[in-house]
Amino acid sequence: MKTVSLILFILVALTTACEKKEPQPVDEAVVLDVEDSPVGEVPLANNGPCDNIFYPMALDNQWTYQIQIEGEGRIPEFSELGLTVAEVNDSSAILAALDYDTGIVTKSTVDCDNGAIINFPMTELNLVFGEVAGDILLAYTSGIFMPSEDAFISGGWTNTWKTDFSASGLISGMFDNNPVTVNLTNSPVSMDWQLSEKDLTLQVPAGIFNDVVLIKRKLTFDISSLKATFEGQVLDISTTLVINTNIWYAPNVGLLKQDIDSATINLYGINFPIESIGMIELKSSNLVK
Repeated sequence: MKTVSLILFILVALTTACEKKEPQPVDEAVVLDVEDSPVGEVPLANNGPCDNIFYPMALDNQWTYQIQIEGEGRIPEFSELGLTVAEVNDSSAILAALDYDTGIVTKSTVDCDNGAIINFPMTELNLVFGEVAGDILLAYTSGIFMPSEDAFISGGWTNTWKTDFSASGLISGMFDNNPVTVNLTNSPVSMDWQLSEKDLTLQVPAGIFNDVVLIKRKLTFDISSLKATFEGQVLDISTTLVINTNIWYAPNVGLLKQDIDSATINLYGINFPIESIGMIELKSSNLVK
């Protein structure tokens, strides 16, 4: 069982290290105002190239998220992440992420096309799990991260779609006082999405929202070679992590909640279930009208 926990530690750490960016100086353009916006008040569409129905990348739009993870002794631990749209261009936007614990702001690029989000930084997967360090590049390879409103309408709000990435780099950390190091070389990462339900009502710390949709996402992380030393034993295996996630969105507001529905890890041809590792909820928003 400790072997399963060790591999889980490594693979969850991979998702936290993906698309690591250099910290940027904090300036007034990216410091978030955490005052709540009126609940249920929907901003007018700005019809820009990144104006996605569930990721409205309008300039100066801001969201603050509460992240809950399971700490030592299964006691919940909380942190906050702030997101703001710092810049919008012809086919991209710059998203600034503020870690409230450290005060560090990082900036990433959102690629978009006519209301569809093609590639989105993996800030949603930033569920801290132990002390890890490394430099993992998660490169977009194909697919769409979030379709446009027109695509959802034409698909009858029953859409399915896929996004593919490739992960490369090095990550290291500690597990039970043992050093762990993982090397990745073009490791496939795929996301399979399905719009499951619509017209829902959901309450989160930011308030009560109507017309909510539930989207289910299956994330598959293939590792061709994983090497680690644990209790004097050298591990060198191939493995696959599968995480099924429920994600709720409000139109023209964005991500409201994300939690883990189920997760499994494949070791030696056997799928082991693993427990939920975290939840994200919208705490407040400040959206451009």
